[in-house]
Amino acid sequence: MTQTQPRNAAFKETNDLAFAAYAHMQGMKVVKAVEWKRGRAVEYKFTFDDPPTAENPEGRWDALQIDFVNSEALQFDLSVRTLKKLCKRSYGE
Repeated sequence: MTQTQPRNAAFKETNDLAFAAYAHMQGMKVVKAVEWKRGRAVEYKFTFDDPPTAENPEGRWDALQIDFVNSEALQFDLSVRTLKKLCKRSYGE
């Protein structure tokens, strides 16, 4: 039997586009990206390679989530979402 993934690979998934962008900007490697429609909404799913290291035996994923919450990147994403909603509300004017 041939092994297709390295033994030390740890894959983490997220549907959160903003966090996926942040993780990617922080050097996480995307191994799979999927887009699909659910009704009128577009959904995303990203899979990242987060192998354990000597410095991070459990990988970097959990630490990146905390860093993201405390970053300006989250505030930027929330502002973009708010602006989109504002435009949709005023569409008929």
